[in-house]
Amino acid sequence: MDTKNKSSEVKTKNITFGLVFAWFFGIVVGIPAIVMLFTKTLVGILLLISALVVFPPTYNLIKDKLHFTISKGLKIAIVIVLFIIAGVVTGNSGSSVKTATSAKSQPTQQAQPSAINVSAAKLFSDYSANQVAADAKYKNNLVEVTGIVGNIGKDILDNPYILLTDGQEYSLTGVQCSFSQSDNSQLATVSKGQQITLRGTVSGLMMNVEVSGCQIVK
Repeated sequence: MDTKNKSSEVKTKNITFGLVFAWFFGIVVGIPAIVMLFTKTLVGILLLISALVVFPPTYNLIKDKLHFTISKGLKIAIVIVLFIIAGVVTGNSGSSVKTATSAKSQPTQQAQPSAINVSAAKLFSDYSANQVAADAKYKNNLVEVTGIVGNIGKDILDNPYILLTDGQEYSLTGVQCSFSQSDNSQLATVSKGQQITLRGTVSGLMMNVEVSGCQIVK
């Protein structure tokens, strides 16, 4: 009895340079792209798409499910375009970070707050006439007060001060401008009877109108 030999056909896979490169590219680009999804999302998405387009398993899945193929030339074009876009996005984000960093590194030049310009006589007169109204206008506000130096001394805490008056010979009250002890050298150059402008914050009325944190303007 004749027996028929059934030949079994063994399918062989043709391994080409293109196939090896596709696997290599898909793995080398795809894994970092997944990581970048958590840091640089847009760049990660672009690189992941380029890897999936080339990676054989995903390409075969697309071909089987969607029933269309992409030529090698189109694959290369897609990868190049996606890499260019990713490079542009990365460059823009890098320049934005540099701009923000340089902006932070530069010291911010803040404009000096405006002050109320007033004479010592006017400031003391306003407080003498109506302390409530004067507090509403001046207290806790920055002033530049101009007057005649009636006295230069130190308070009970040993902080130096200048008493500004209206210039009358026997004026005992006026605007008392307090300085820090580090300003002693500046106050040493000031003389009684000198007209001067001081800048500070009004604290209110005690016996004199108190101005704290003073600096010599001119």
